[in-house]
Amino acid sequence: MSNSAKTTPATTSTTSLQTTATPSSRPRTRWSLSLLGGLKQQGAFAARERTVHVGAVGGARLDHSEAELPAAGTRLIKASLVGGADLTYPDGASAEVDAFSVVGGVDLRVPAGTTVEVGGFSLIGGRHPGVAGESEGPVVRVRAYSLIGGVKVRQY
Repeated sequence: MSNSAKTTPATTSTTSLQTTATPSSRPRTRWSLSLLGGLKQQGAFAARERTVHVGAVGGARLDHSEAELPAAGTRLIKASLVGGADLTYPDGASAEVDAFSVVGGVDLRVPAGTTVEVGGFSLIGGRHPGVAGESEGPVVRVRAYSLIGGVKVRQY
């Protein structure tokens, strides 16, 4: 039984940043726990300030390109034995990613001009930010800890 969250894709596609500046009644943290299967969100959804995913087998696939993002930015905390994180961020996004995996890594897609800071530890596998960014642009911070796997950052 999986505790995966799936949303339906929106009919229009946009990569502009949508933020929520006013406090809402929804919790700031979204928790996800699963033995098999991972966490998946795409399309139009209201992202939380923090998303915590813990799983035995399965990672996290979050596409924030059409999401409504909180004004303070987002933070993903992911821990799994097998599985990585596949993340997409829109223009102007500010995010932090903390990841620990025994097998699996982080695959990150950001728009041009986004600065990506990668830290952490990998026993086997590497960290390949490959994105220079702009000094005034948005920053995505990634801290990944894995025994096998690494971090791959791409621009779209």
